[in-house]
Parts: sequence; C-alpha cells; structure tokens
Amino acid sequence: MFLLKNSMRQLFRMRGRVVLFLLLLTFASGLCSVGRGFLMINQAKMEAYEDSFMTIGTVEQKAKSVEEQMIWDAEIKDYHIYNRPVYDSYVPLSVLDFADADYLSGPERRCFYGAYMPEYEMYGTGMSLSEIVEGSPVEDAVPDHPIAFKVTRILVGQGGIREGHIISFCDHYNPEPEKLYADRTYVMSLSYRPGHEDQKEFEGDSPSEYCPYPVLGSTQVDAAGNRVPDEVDDDHFCDEVTEGFYDSPMGRRWLNIVAVWDHLRHTFPVTGTNDIYLMMAFYNGNAYISQGRAFTQEEYARGDRVCLVSEQFAQREGLALGDELPLALQYANYRRTAGRSFTTNTAAAFTLLNAKGEIYPVFEEGDYKIVGMYGGQSGLRDEYGLGYNEIIIPSRSVKNSDADNILESGPMTGSNTSFRIANGTVDEYMEKWSKLQIPNVEITFYDRGYSELEANINNMKYIARLLIVMGVTMVLMVLGYFSWLFILKQKERTAVERCLGFRKWQSFVSLFSGIFLLILVGSVCGYTAGGCLSGKIAEQMEDKSYYDKTFGNSAALDANSISGDEIDIQVHPTFAEMFAITAAGAAIAAAGICGNLRKPPLQMFEDGED
Repeated sequence: MFLLKNSMRQLFRMRGRVVLFLLLLTFASGLCSVGRGFLMINQAKMEAYEDSFMTIGTVEQKAKSVEEQMIWDAEIKDYHIYNRPVYDSYVPLSVLDFADADYLSGPERRCFYGAYMPEYEMYGTGMSLSEIVEGSPVEDAVPDHPIAFKVTRILVGQGGIREGHIISFCDHYNPEPEKLYADRTYVMSLSYRPGHEDQKEFEGDSPSEYCPYPVLGSTQVDAAGNRVPDEVDDDHFCDEVTEGFYDSPMGRRWLNIVAVWDHLRHTFPVTGTNDIYLMMAFYNGNAYISQGRAFTQEEYARGDRVCLVSEQFAQREGLALGDELPLALQYANYRRTAGRSFTTNTAAAFTLLNAKGEIYPVFEEGDYKIVGMYGGQSGLRDEYGLGYNEIIIPSRSVKNSDADNILESGPMTGSNTSFRIANGTVDEYMEKWSKLQIPNVEITFYDRGYSELEANINNMKYIARLLIVMGVTMVLMVLGYFSWLFILKQKERTAVERCLGFRKWQSFVSLFSGIFLLILVGSVCGYTAGGCLSGKIAEQMEDKSYYDKTFGNSAALDANSISGDEIDIQVHPTFAEMFAITAAGAAIAAAGICGNLRKPPLQMFEDGED
C-alpha cells in the first residue's frame, strides 16, 4: 500500500501530464470501441437481414433481328405493319450450366402444362371462346366487307350466336378472300369484333361483326422446337359441308375441335418448378402461401406428387389441405406462361390438335396432394404473373417425356427462365458468365435491394475498420509517449529509491502501480464512453432503411420485424477488449521499468542528467 501511495504521490506532482494522458487514452480507446461497435452492428444487421433477401437471375434470349409482318385490315383496305422478332435457333438452357456457377436453385426453364380435369370447372361462369357454326351467306358475296350470313347450326358456342340468326360476317384479315355461295353450307370458326365505322348507318353507333378465327392448323413442335408438318394451313377456317363431310379426315378434324372446346372448360394450367421463388409472382410478393406450406427441398428433389392451388379455386370447389387432385397432363407449352394465357374470364384458345388432327393424348397422370394454397394476384394476363386457377407442382414429379405433346416453343425469356444464387455474388457470377461469350443472351438480376444494403453496410464497415486502426495506432502512440515521460524520464527517481535501499521489485511496484492504474482508468472510461455512443448510434440507425423497397414489399416486412435487441447486439464494452489495451500498456510500462532496473543506480543518475 505504501508503494502505491508513493507512486500516486509522484504522479500527482505531474498532474498536467496525468490529465492529458487520461484524456488521450480515453479518446483513443473510445475510437476503438466505436469502431468495434460499428462492426458488431453491421454484422448483426447482415445476419438479421440475410434471410429476408434473395437474389435471382432471369434469362432472356434476344432476337437476332426484327422483321416486318403485314396484317390486312378490310376496313381501311390497307395493311397494318408490325415488327416481330426473328430467331435463327433457340439457345438451350444448358449454356447456364457452367463450372463454379454455384446455383442455390435452378437454372430452370419452365413450361406450363394443360391438365384435363373433367371433375372441375375451370371457369365458374364459363369462358368467352370463338363460335363454331354452320351457315350460308344470304346471297353470293366476297366477304371483303361485312356481308349477311345466316347461321343454321351451332356446333359449339357461348350463346352469342343462335340458330337462325343473321350475322354480319367479314373475312377481315384476308386481302384476297374467297367467294361464298348462298346455296352452299359452310362450317367455320368465328370470333366477335367491333364492326366497320361505315356500318353505323345500318347498325347504329355500335356496329359489330364476326370474322374468321382459324383453329384447325396445328402448332405442334418437336423437342428441338421445329414445327411438325401439318397438311392444314394455319389460316384455314372454313370448309364446305357436303353429305358425309364429317366422316372425312377434315370433317373429323372439325369434330375434334368441337371436342377440344369442352376440354378447354376443364383444362387447368399447371407449372412445374424446382423453387417457387424462381417464379416472379412469388418472389415479388404478388402471390404468397396463405394456407399450408410450400414444397420442401426433399419433395423437390424426389419429385413427390404434391401441389399448390389457388385458395379461391379451393374454396369454390370445397377443397382442403390434404385433398388430392387427379392431374392428367395433355400438352406442354414452352412459349407462353400460364399468366399470359389464362386470365380471370378467358383462356387462350390454343389449337389443341396435334399435326395429325387429333386431340393431344395424356402423357402423364396421377393424383397430387394439396399441401398449400396461395393467395394474391392471378389471372391478370401478365407474363410474370400467375394464371387463373394455376396449379404449381415440383418439376421432377413429371416423369414421362412431353416430346410428342409440345404445343408451342420459344426462346428463353425472363418470365420462364431463372435461377438463384447467393446474395452478394452477382459480380462474381457475371465475371464467370462473361468468359463464356454467349451471344444474344441477357441476364437480369433482382435482389430486393440487397446490393444497396450491402454497399451501405460495407461503407460503414470501412469506416469502422478505419476507426479501429486509428484508435489502435493512437493507443500505442499515447502509451509509448507517456511511458517515456513517466518511466524513462524518471530514472533519477528510481536511482534514489535504489540508493535508499529499495529492492528492485519494490522500485518496480512503486513506479508501475500508478501507471497501471492510469492505464486501467483510461481504457475503462474510453470503452465505456465508446460503448454508450455505439448504442446511441444503433438506436438512430434503427429508424433508417438499409434496403431498397422498390421491388416488392416482402423484404421490407421481414426486415422491419427485426427487433432493436437483435440489432443492438454486442455494442457495449467487453472486458476482453479493455484487457487488451490495459495489457498492452502494462507490457510497455513494465518493459521500460525493467530496462531501467537493469542499470546500476549511479548510471541512472548520469542518464537522468543527460
């Protein structure tokens, strides 16, 4: 105790230096504490936010060129010109399968299937499809303008036309329509459209007409996307009905088309995926699991027969979780998405006949267990959205090949081709991808604002590291300089104590104890102040967003659910860090004192005078 009092008495004589030492050491250790606090805050935020963000890439093949397409308009007697993309060939999905791609899921190229379920009605109020009728023109005429056409028989329709009606008919999109004769009967598919302006004086302010709706030609393609030859032209819409016509190949094709219309009323879009969040509707929150659960990784991998259905469809049909749906897949469409083809009140009337003129046979069937239901937007005619009553299944649950049942084919697009990678690895992925030099393929990434979050937090991380480096450097400088003032400049004091009979350890304790106490007080004060400041900063940062809410709201909702206690983790002072500074100061001081004590007292007198 005497030695400690003596040490403190000697330091009190240098109180100006002592106060300056304490202030500088407190400031330096405070810098270290604030820097360390920033690092802890950043780490806590990144860990808390990590599960709220997801990075997916969508893939689109760009057209090689664009060509003009001319469509005749009978009203203006001229062509409308449209541009359509031209592809020499379709880039296969395999180009994305390269070394070190490090996908978390995918890449996948999704198609949608048509599942025939006669037990269920696709549309509770029916669909607006074209009409297939028999009839004759009232008089011989070329339908290059609206002509009177009498309907004598309805093969299929929604009630827009009835037997005996005289309708206005125009071969609107054909620049050279064939003449129709009043003494002949024709079978044709018709679609309603607004009439010509010059018909207002006959039909009032809202003229209407029916025009051809070609449905006989097949769009079937093979697995490579090549069109399967068909003897019927795409624009074929009309045939003359003679005795025994429906026993002929063309007549049977018409009867198959009529049967297809009934199929469409019970055909549901089904999409297979290896990760529902690769589908943009689920990724951006426009669709979400409202009941039950999503598929598990094991179900994806095994290809279990499980499915997700619309909660509206389930409610209408009285379906519950655990019920099974008998899916019979008839066709696959690799060009369009279900979101584009199936809207809330109508479905795209695909030509559901193959190149032989037959209805596509079922190539896969089985009972699928409902494990979840989804809510949100659907049926909005959106390439990236979900189709009306769309059913989601694991891709691997379709075991059989659809090569002979492909309705349409097209290039990879952002709506049907995607993959998922780890957050923060976009630049690394693109560096690897650019080395492949694949032409006309564009990849777009969505990360819910993770890149902005990462950039902001990395900036803070750099600042935190800078504060730590500055703090550590200043601590060492302060300790070094004041050790020189308090120890090396105190050689005479040590020499006097030795001459008065102090042993070496007593002289060591007399000088070291006061200095150690100053170092301890300075480090404790600095880290306490730095910890409190870090806590205040953390509270202020809680009110600010680190992420971009532009693309969807799900990330914001998840991130905002993080509590202040989670973000404030480990920003308070820790004994280990205070001990490190105290130990460093003690080591520097002890080294200096020991150096003094190695010298004889008379030599220390001489050094002190120098």
